[in-house]
Amino acid sequence: MDVPSRVKSLISSQMLTQRKFADSIGISPARLNNYLAGLSKVPQDILIKIAEIYNCSLTWLLTGEGDMYKNKVSVRPHEPLIKIDVEAAIACGPAIEVVIDPDEPKEQLYIPASLLSLPPPYYAFRVAGDSMSPTLEEGDYVILSRDWRNIDINGRIVGFYTPDGILLKKMVLQPRQKKGWLFPINHQQYEPVEYTKDTPEISMIGVLILSIRKHT
Repeated sequence: MDVPSRVKSLISSQMLTQRKFADSIGISPARLNNYLAGLSKVPQDILIKIAEIYNCSLTWLLTGEGDMYKNKVSVRPHEPLIKIDVEAAIACGPAIEVVIDPDEPKEQLYIPASLLSLPPPYYAFRVAGDSMSPTLEEGDYVILSRDWRNIDINGRIVGFYTPDGILLKKMVLQPRQKKGWLFPINHQQYEPVEYTKDTPEISMIGVLILSIRKHT
């Protein structure tokens, strides 16, 4: 399987049209078609962008070695499962106001312990909106760790409380300026938001450690 064939496999795995995939990586459908047809070589910068957006292994894209996805994990037989309540919807777009009723029954996820790369406590949410598309799509489930001590959050997807509710964005830090930016992945429709630790109306609630997509 060559590089174009592996890109086709990734598109199929994501259940995307070629047009939507091309839009997500910032190229025209015609240009993507040339790559997939082998009429021109896929540039390395495009492959790097694909790997970053889709959490795909760059090694697999280039050589076919290893797994398609970087975070593919083999679950051990009889591994203990951790129960996590799904609190509410979390916005990928305009923030969503969340009112958590302690008496209302919650949907529950049972997650193998080996898939949770950071320690508890955990939040689980359902994704609403498309600002993090195609990495996170409407209806996906996300699990955030509320313990992000001693890890580099630059470039990670994080959850935030805002005056209007909660949302997910990619954190990009600028240490020299002592600030950061909350970036959407779907940058064609959404603008980044400036963020500092002293911004009273925005506070970080967790780091994304796992996303789950249910296929029907």
